[in-house]
Amino acid sequence: MRISDVAERVGIPVSTIRFYEKRDVIREPSRHGRNRCYSEEDVRAIQFVRDAQSLGLQLREISALVQNTWSKGEMAKAAAAHRKTVKAQIEALQRVDKALSALEECPCTSLVDCNLSSSDCSRYD
Repeated sequence: MRISDVAERVGIPVSTIRFYEKRDVIREPSRHGRNRCYSEEDVRAIQFVRDAQSLGLQLREISALVQNTWSKGEMAKAAAAHRKTVKAQIEALQRVDKALSALEECPCTSLVDCNLSSSDCSRYD
């Protein structure tokens, strides 16, 4: 798969993929002549990097996970720590989703005047 195809599929610019390669966040793909040739494994790694970065993981941490440069025990500890962070973010997103859901059906005309826990807006309770 060509780099432009990967970029389109993952939803990031080609320059970002090249940056990940340059910074050794992902391994350099095989080449056919001058062209990079990405495998499905490469695509999954790039998707993981994009997703993990959007959740606040630093590129050096992501690189260590993707490149498998840690021992099994170290990787398990890092994964467990990051999962705690992800779970907290999921809980926060669920609270925001619940509030937004309540606001969709709220009769109020302003968030400032709205009391989401009032009887009129009881869906948020």
